[in-house]
Amino acid sequence: MERSKEENKALCDRYPFLIPWNRWSGKRITEAKNGGYWPGNPNEIPEYDYEYTELDDMPDGWQKAFGVQMCEEIRDALIDDDDLDRYRVVQIKEKYGSLCWYDNGVKVNSIVHDIIRRYEHLSARTCVVCGEPATRVTLGWISPFCDECCLNCGNGRSMDIDEYYREDKEENGTDDNGI
Repeated sequence: MERSKEENKALCDRYPFLIPWNRWSGKRITEAKNGGYWPGNPNEIPEYDYEYTELDDMPDGWQKAFGVQMCEEIRDALIDDDDLDRYRVVQIKEKYGSLCWYDNGVKVNSIVHDIIRRYEHLSARTCVVCGEPATRVTLGWISPFCDECCLNCGNGRSMDIDEYYREDKEENGTDDNGI
């Protein structure tokens, strides 16, 4: 989902945990003056240009369906405990058809982790392309799709989402999203 630098700046102003950071130095990740992301002198890192946010790694459909809403709920929980400035997103990705949201491990209230888990659960039944309710799961590269997006995904093998999670529950004794 493409956003302008101005839109990204507005997101990062409201949700500072979406600003990319160097995981080793704790400094903002931006293009270094001498090229590359890991300069010998971290003081040479120029000001962040808002070309990218951590939310950009979330599939477009999930961003449309709940990306900002999820960030808002996390923000509210962090503000309640005065943790907004300490919390950082390390990685956002799709894995085995569900959202994976990794943070910096800063001790935050359990509400934040409950919010993340709820959206990880929801993502398994939300189309990764358009954000509509998913009806199919592709096999091989496991991803949830609505009927229309599944036809256009280029993966000929898929199955009904309810059948997919019913089989998973029977095999693994887990709930309908393998959690």
